[in-house]
Amino acid sequence: MSDVLTLTSLTSFNETSVFSVEDVSKVEPTITFNDLSAIPPGLDPQVDLYNAVFPGGVVNDPQIGPSNLYTVADPSGDTTEAFTQELRLQSDFSGPFNFNLGAIYVDYEAGNGELDGYYFISNALTGLLQLHNASLAAGGPSVLPGVPFPGSLDESNVDGDTNILNSLNGLGRNYFRTVSPFELQSTAVFGEAYYDISNELTFTLGLRYTSDEKSQKNIPTFLFTPDAVRPDPLVPVPDPATELALDGNVDGIFKVEFEEVTGRAGLDWRPDFSFTDDTLLYAFYSRGYKGGGINPPQPAENANAFPSTFEPEFINAYEFGTKNLFAESTQQLNLTGFYYDYTDYQITQVINRASVNFNVDAELYGLEIEYQWTPADNWLLSANIGLLESKLVDVFAIDVLDRTSGNSDFVVLKNPGNYSNCVVSAEGYATVLGAIAAGQLAPGSTAGLCLGSFAGQEAAFGLGDVSYVDGDGSMRATGALTPFDGINKNLNDNNLPGAPDTTINLAAEYTFPSIGDSNWNVTIRGDYYYQAESFSRIWNTPRDEMSSWENVNLSIVLANDENGFQVEAFAKNLFDEEVITGAYLQDDSPGLYSNVFLTEPALYGVTISKSW
Repeated sequence: MSDVLTLTSLTSFNETSVFSVEDVSKVEPTITFNDLSAIPPGLDPQVDLYNAVFPGGVVNDPQIGPSNLYTVADPSGDTTEAFTQELRLQSDFSGPFNFNLGAIYVDYEAGNGELDGYYFISNALTGLLQLHNASLAAGGPSVLPGVPFPGSLDESNVDGDTNILNSLNGLGRNYFRTVSPFELQSTAVFGEAYYDISNELTFTLGLRYTSDEKSQKNIPTFLFTPDAVRPDPLVPVPDPATELALDGNVDGIFKVEFEEVTGRAGLDWRPDFSFTDDTLLYAFYSRGYKGGGINPPQPAENANAFPSTFEPEFINAYEFGTKNLFAESTQQLNLTGFYYDYTDYQITQVINRASVNFNVDAELYGLEIEYQWTPADNWLLSANIGLLESKLVDVFAIDVLDRTSGNSDFVVLKNPGNYSNCVVSAEGYATVLGAIAAGQLAPGSTAGLCLGSFAGQEAAFGLGDVSYVDGDGSMRATGALTPFDGINKNLNDNNLPGAPDTTINLAAEYTFPSIGDSNWNVTIRGDYYYQAESFSRIWNTPRDEMSSWENVNLSIVLANDENGFQVEAFAKNLFDEEVITGAYLQDDSPGLYSNVFLTEPALYGVTISKSW
């Protein structure tokens, strides 16, 4: 705009669409489904029905295709559309005062594509559904609890092939599907002012106002649900209790809004030390914010499995450090110390097949060291070291791997109603078993414990309350026959997930001088990385431990800076180290197994690039 004012405008529009299919089990099954074709017809109506639906023990799944082996698939899809507009006005005055002002607007949508969402497809689920429909058609009983009536479940797209995309209609009848169409409108205005107190000392003050508006359609997940019950699975379902608490508009769309003012203040000091070529000392305080949001829809069979929303995350960050050049600028040493105080830090846990966000308080502090050295022409050596301590503060939570928290007075049982687990007293469980053995209760009555069938009937069985100490130290009591989720553990001072206390990165590179007038040079580089042990969950149990690991990369680069050509030959993970770098725990319904992330295997390749 002038010699001292610059106006910058950034406009962006982006559309993405992705769909992927993954083998869930990662194991090739070897045990086939039962083949009952050798049994003559007429001996057993159930066998006749089975053979009619599954000839030779083959399940003809609409998506997976025909197979007599247990087969599962894990498709997922997402379609997004985003628009952003940013404006910045920056000064370049010759005096002690300068500024940077700006505003940004973001409009983002996701999950509105026909096949968007997360799917779980299993030919065992389909087989159960097909047997159910065949039983109803033959005038027999329902074989599926909760689906006691006939109705179309859309099996017309059985095409006999194994390409899931050819027959996936996105409705979710014989397979599990969850989708959460989401919209975000975010607006922010921000500004920073810089004032030179002296030639060596600069003061910085910045403020930002952010407004986030989020909305999400409440589309519960149903399985084995006839068209008559759910003719259009993508129509939002009102949730009066939650929506009245949020915005009072009961339309099946959850809406949340957040407004926050954040900022930072600090000093930069460039003292004229005689023993360095250039030195910067700095200290800053920052207040940060990350918007809260909306969790996935509640599962139909367990409407209170988790909170519908989660809170914003806040951080008070204190940083201080120094950057230094010395030895005629052939060496650089940077040191940064920090302390982060988190309120409502956002973490994720899988509950009832949904990835759910929760809030915890946490503290982190550490030191980062960066060193670079050019001992001779064309050489560069570097080292980066990170030291970190993290801990949870005033956090108490139930560990789904140990719902009783080691208390032998309680036992864990499977809940047949919502496929989760529950905790009941060992005394109450033993009493029900005894009543079954004595013929006072029907076999299988223990299934009613998690369903609450015996809650409040303690006196009739000669029982009372059972006491226990919760994770916060308080004494709690529950009826001996009353189910509950579990006993909280005290997680204070536990490490945050994925927070190793030590990381080290070492690198060395040498550039051979250009030969003659060719303008081509060759650079050889090697990198070494080390990461100490860490945890995958906040409970920090032995199962959560992730071992330390290391990695070595090599590269040779032939480059011509004059014409922009570059050829690179590389080797990543040179020694083919295979280690777990991350993990997340599934919920009770599939058996509390863990998904893990591994380092990529050894990878060798060549990259050719041209720049202008």
